[in-house]
Amino acid sequence: MRQEAAARLATHSKDAELNRTFALGCLLLTLFVASGATCRRHTYGVDPMAPAAFVTPPTLEEIIYAVNANTNRVQQLHSDSATLSLRGVPGLRTSVALEREHHFRLKSKSFLGPELDIGSNDELFWFWAKHTPEPVYFYASHRDFAASPVRGMFPVDPHWLIEAIGLVQLEPGGMHEGPVQRGDGRVEVRTRLAKPSGEMTRVLVIDERYGYILEQHLFDATGRAVASSRTSGHRYHAAAAVALPHRVDIEMPDAELSFTIEVNEYAVNTLYGSPEDLWGLPRFEGFTPVNIAAPQYTPPASPTTSSRRSFPATERPSRLSQQPSYRGYSTSQ
Repeated sequence: MRQEAAARLATHSKDAELNRTFALGCLLLTLFVASGATCRRHTYGVDPMAPAAFVTPPTLEEIIYAVNANTNRVQQLHSDSATLSLRGVPGLRTSVALEREHHFRLKSKSFLGPELDIGSNDELFWFWAKHTPEPVYFYASHRDFAASPVRGMFPVDPHWLIEAIGLVQLEPGGMHEGPVQRGDGRVEVRTRLAKPSGEMTRVLVIDERYGYILEQHLFDATGRAVASSRTSGHRYHAAAAVALPHRVDIEMPDAELSFTIEVNEYAVNTLYGSPEDLWGLPRFEGFTPVNIAAPQYTPPASPTTSSRRSFPATERPSRLSQQPSYRGYSTSQ
């Protein structure tokens, strides 16, 4: 009996680790600008070169224009000077390249060699990690993954991870409410979103002078928090006229993931390396490819039941905690 119990525990632990690794890969694989994180916590001030986006408290239309303009100026990003950290995992030296919309490559390594390879091109994406319970790597085509049962495992659209660092598009005429003054130099905008996994609400916390997106929080239709992003260390890149955060903290309770991204330097709208080397699916010798969008693929069972805990959308109470009245949406319908 003890041997059977030990065997079940070992299998459970193995499935838990594989599930967590798989979830991490699928969540990170579309983080196009995930160029690194460190365990150090820096104190950032305002970039003295950054121009003010707003002179007076901004209107919703002014916020939409400023946020979209900043996002649209970024077509390519490259960084070779970064690291990536998770809880309990030492910082990994990381390089990243991206070209909107689907081209990206993230590679991390330790002093022992390559540890992580995440990439995407127009057709497919992949995820490889050196330390996995089984010698496999995951891949799938974008089209098949969108229609696969595996897609339902993730309440957050993977594309959200692009937005997590502040590259957000606000639809003019969308179902927005706000902005609401917080009284701490920040304003809030709440938007109702139609997602494949169901209706969601996004709360943005924005610097009322510079237009930086400082926080993002996603809630499902029941009001449960499913994802949170906080950014800091914004620097203004004058050549591209774009402001980018150099630290991103992301939390996803359902996936039991919490990690930090910190970037030393960006090359904006510049790439290094040949397209074939950057965007081509690499070979991982000794590892078996696994198509996670294949009909016969069965993902590991979730190791635990999520606590489904909530975290506050804001640091201070605001009118956004009340039932919002969205532009273009009537609650009486």
